[in-house]
Amino acid sequence: MRHRVKKIRFKRGFDAKKMLLRKLLKNFLLRGKIETTITKAKALKSALDRLLAKTKDKTESNKRYILKKLGDPNLMELLFAQTGEALKSVQSGFIKMKKIGPRMSDGSIIARLEWAYPVVLEKAKSQKLLKKTQNDKTNAVNKTGKRTSN
Repeated sequence: MRHRVKKIRFKRGFDAKKMLLRKLLKNFLLRGKIETTITKAKALKSALDRLLAKTKDKTESNKRYILKKLGDPNLMELLFAQTGEALKSVQSGFIKMKKIGPRMSDGSIIARLEWAYPVVLEKAKSQKLLKKTQNDKTNAVNKTGKRTSN
């Protein structure tokens, strides 16, 4: 029986779902908004609410939890420094979701997630971190020799 159990399931394995959620979390936190399918948006919204609730208090257990979910210590520090202070007085409901409509190619319903309260990340730090993660990704692929840039 699944009484009062809310889980959003994807047709992928556990590891693939975990990595998908991690990528969505990073992209949202670095850019401030994201457009994705409604199912992914619901899963991301609940994960973000849990994550952002822990940024208010900078204890060791909260740091470990956020580092485990994000996998990036630089992003964790940026998150504590800027979003934790901006959302200090808010209990929940950090993210709002707007349905945009069906996608043209396959008809999937698309939703946009954005901040419900004004949270301004320093553009220089977030852009620098975004470029660093993209460079790390291309360097890792080039080292394996599977894919080369054109």
